Amino acid sequence: MNRQIHGILSLLIILAAVITAALAIVQSSVIWTAVYLVGTFLSALVMIYSFCTKCPCRKTDCGHVIPGKLTRFFPSRPEGPYTFMDKTGIVVPVVFMIVFPQYWLLEHPSYFYLFAVLCLVAAADIQFFVCKGCNNRFCPFFQEGCEKK
Repeated sequence: MNRQIHGILSLLIILAAVITAALAIVQSSVIWTAVYLVGTFLSALVMIYSFCTKCPCRKTDCGHVIPGKLTRFFPSRPEGPYTFMDKTGIVVPVVFMIVFPQYWLLEHPSYFYLFAVLCLVAAADIQFFVCKGCNNRFCPFFQEGCEKK
């Protein structure tokens, strides 16, 4: 499988994790479920703006495909090294998506384990397949020697 297939697959796995968390939360509160889903959607937009809009691969070789295509709807940003704020725009949303639902996930261990496995599988898929061959030398996870020849 090529990295774009893994990129779409990893996004679908992340979506499955978010749905799992939402199912755990909705059993207690529709309002908190809505907060989580809206927060996750906004987090995805922040991540695309913070990271993807500066990626040199976004227009031609985006490993995740969809975020690269969505960058055209965001203000243009110069390609270059990621700043502290850019990195914060990735870390804070990821922490929100993972930490926010923990209270409800821990109330339902089967949801907790499924959520954890989905998150870990998505992270492994991204690290070992999507990042491999990526030409974004500015990425903190760039692996020297793995870029396409």
